[in-house]
Amino acid sequence: MSLLQHCSRIWPSVMALQRCCHTIPTHNLKNIDEAPLRQKLRETEAILKHATTLYRPDEVMLCFNGGKDCTVLLDVLSRQRNDATLPLHAMCVNSHDPFEEMEQFIDTSLQRYPIKLHRYNGALKLAVEQVIVEHPQVRAMFLGCRRSDPGCAELSSMTPCDNGWPSLMRIFPLLDWSYHDIWSYLRSQKLAYCSLYDQGYTSLGERSSTRLNPSLLAYDEQLGKLIYRPAYELKDDTLERANREDTQLVNRTRQHHQNP
Repeated sequence: MSLLQHCSRIWPSVMALQRCCHTIPTHNLKNIDEAPLRQKLRETEAILKHATTLYRPDEVMLCFNGGKDCTVLLDVLSRQRNDATLPLHAMCVNSHDPFEEMEQFIDTSLQRYPIKLHRYNGALKLAVEQVIVEHPQVRAMFLGCRRSDPGCAELSSMTPCDNGWPSLMRIFPLLDWSYHDIWSYLRSQKLAYCSLYDQGYTSLGERSSTRLNPSLLAYDEQLGKLIYRPAYELKDDTLERANREDTQLVNRTRQHHQNP
């Protein structure tokens, strides 16, 4: 499915989901029928509410790269924000080998949500250091990491940076969500997401080191050929990163999550 076809299919839902940034109670969310997901969402909202008691809106920033997890986090944050006049500041580290579809999705997200995105080149640590120089008031960063991500198993919902990184509090509101929780939220809320996930990609990184997930290859009897199923049809969530070929992935991701 091309990006144009994908956008044509989801555009009516996107337009229907335009909203202000005031708090929308959990019970008003659409079609979240799974009790475990409702509970996790309440826990996420509690983490976000606690963060508002510790930090002013201008003291926190979202780490956003257009992936499925940070897309969910962006939506939940937008629902929880009490001041619609203040944009949500976010940082994005530019990929050196990006997917065009991901870049286009990031651009459309800026139209869909009140984000002020700050883009940086180079390594993540350098980008964070630049954030602190340009925005010295920033004291915390929201990240969409989950406990199943490399290097995240022992994290808590609020974990300070260490090992020579800038003095920031890392906040992980989705830490206990699963791969399937992420997709349940995206689909139940009819949220737009990067079209690559409908083409058989389950985890997105650099274009040169990311391939279609072989776990989603299936024979379509109607079409009479093998096709790649969409990411939300992956049954075994331990295979989420089976499409990432980069041998440095685990080390980079561990560094990212332990020291963003």
